[in-house]
Amino acid sequence: MWAAYAGRMEDHTQVPASDPGRELPTAPQAPAAPQSPDPESRRIARGLFAWLLIIAFGGLASVLFGQEEGAFFFALAGVLVLAQATDAAVAVRGYKNWVESNVPRREFRGVLFRVLVRSLVPMIGVLFYAGIGAWALSDGGGALPAHELAAWWCFGSALVCALLVWRPAADLVTRACFRTGAIGRTRRLTARVVVMALLLPVPMRLLFPEMLDLLKSSEEPLATPGGLVAQLVGEVVIAVAGVGLLVRRDWRQTLERLGITAMKPVHFLVAAAGLGAIIALNSGMEWMQQRWFHELWLQDTEVTKLIAADLPVATTLLLGLSAGLGEEISLRGALQPRLGIVLTAIVFASLHVQYSWVGMLTIALLGALLGVIRARTNTTTAILIHALYDVFAALSSH
Repeated sequence: MWAAYAGRMEDHTQVPASDPGRELPTAPQAPAAPQSPDPESRRIARGLFAWLLIIAFGGLASVLFGQEEGAFFFALAGVLVLAQATDAAVAVRGYKNWVESNVPRREFRGVLFRVLVRSLVPMIGVLFYAGIGAWALSDGGGALPAHELAAWWCFGSALVCALLVWRPAADLVTRACFRTGAIGRTRRLTARVVVMALLLPVPMRLLFPEMLDLLKSSEEPLATPGGLVAQLVGEVVIAVAGVGLLVRRDWRQTLERLGITAMKPVHFLVAAAGLGAIIALNSGMEWMQQRWFHELWLQDTEVTKLIAADLPVATTLLLGLSAGLGEEISLRGALQPRLGIVLTAIVFASLHVQYSWVGMLTIALLGALLGVIRARTNTTTAILIHALYDVFAALSSH
């Protein structure tokens, strides 16, 4: 009897050779234990949390001290960190696996990346250029042909910014900015910011007389200690966020990526020669402008005096430090290794829209010279030269 029962049991558990399509019954399986994030994913998550605290504290402090520009810097740094975190996750495990093992897919991918990383910065550009264009056509700008041209340029720029939300358009400008390397979210975001900066000089020059009147009528000095500190901190925060501090690199790797390394004895000689070359270049361009473009020279001289004249010595030193340190870390340190010397110098000039086209050309040449120095030595040497030159220029304007 037991043999017959065993035979019947065997009949139900084995697949005869003549019936290959028959399946074995499968026993219920225990649910798989949830996989814990790998060490690299945990490091990215910790870095994002640390940046959340940095951005919240920095943004709140900026608002409390009346430095809205600083709050914008911290917000932009937050978007850069999110982009770097995504690129780091893709490099480590693949985007889909990393998201599913850390945070809910819809929350992380839908809200943070599609909205913030892709859309926030271009939409700020849309609002900025649309606002400038509307102002140019209003009573504030007047109805001169230059104002109308500036308005239409701004509306076109707003349209360009809106198109940059579309990934194929963003990829197109990213390939133009970054000739080598894979396209990631950080590069797309950087390319969007570069395009927004390059669109700025034309309307600012067309509206310069009205802008100058606004600067003159301001009761507050253009350069204040609080504003200079906010600018310096903001530019440094954007630089370290842009190269992935805490999410892709630790502090040592970040400083190396930015070129903030120790100066060798020969670098001090390069700094002395570079400072002399920059002073000579600026003096030559100023002489040419004074002789052949006298009206533009008067405008640029007036703007320089509005910014730097009658400043206390301590504020003058802070002005040189904030410009030299902040601009060099963010531009020559973070951007130049990816954009190259020439495009970085053009972006550098585009951020100085308060000056005439001759003044911006001079700044572009100075930026290219600093770029060569950064490429041949390090960013630390470029910072020293830039800071000393700005202090010299500010003291000379008194």
